[in-house]
Amino acid sequence: MLTSVVIPIRDAADQLLYTLFSLNLQFTAFEEFEVIVLDNASCDGVAERVERFDAHYPVRVIRFRRRMPYYHLINAGIARASGDLVILLSCNMMVPREFIGVHRHAHELSDKLVLLGLGTTRIYSVYEPDFSPIQQQECREWLELYPHIKRPHTMHSTVPLLEESQIVSGQLFHIGLPCPEAEKRQAIRQKYGPRLEQHRSPWTLFQTQHVSVLRENLLRAGGCKELPKLEMERDLAKRLLRKGCQFQFADKLTLIKQERAIRKVRAQSVSKKNRRAQ
Repeated sequence: MLTSVVIPIRDAADQLLYTLFSLNLQFTAFEEFEVIVLDNASCDGVAERVERFDAHYPVRVIRFRRRMPYYHLINAGIARASGDLVILLSCNMMVPREFIGVHRHAHELSDKLVLLGLGTTRIYSVYEPDFSPIQQQECREWLELYPHIKRPHTMHSTVPLLEESQIVSGQLFHIGLPCPEAEKRQAIRQKYGPRLEQHRSPWTLFQTQHVSVLRENLLRAGGCKELPKLEMERDLAKRLLRKGCQFQFADKLTLIKQERAIRKVRAQSVSKKNRRAQ
């Protein structure tokens, strides 16, 4: 089963390269999956850096010259995917070696499956000067615990902190910080089981940062509608459910979420919306 990993990105080249490197370590044969990077008008040279990256698998960059809404990116990724299986993945999610294999095996057992992300731990793989005060403090405290992780040589520039050998060894999966959202999902899994039996609204757990669906089912459901991200995800999930898809947690996978700065543009966007409402 050819698998397409679809990764939207905007201005997170350093985190993306760590994610792409983690995909170089997959147990699955490299000719059995591809990666599609959706560069949403980035300003940090994402496309050029991906093209220079030594990927062991086929990787394609779809570059948008002007910023596009999120639903448009996901639809473009689905349309360009060559695989029977589509995995939607956030650009800052490093994956374990069995990542592709677990998704493929689950869908080989069921052709009506939506496999949802479950386990996640957090790390500071890249220092960003735009980190919030809370992130700055947490980053310092985390680095103090693990002296083998590189320190930023400046507080005024973006600095990658990891060596490839640390990803290869798998040690990062054991030194991560708790992820509150993942802890909530684990509580849901404990209550309803991995197949979410008796859960009344499984569509609320559908997130494009880590989920897999057969491409045929995504197309049958009609793809993503023109909605804000959260509403778009839930709308798509509801239509997949109506098409007979079953939702299930990916019990065997724990991903590493790389911390990113919360961009000021988001706050500005919210502010503009509030002004329009007034």
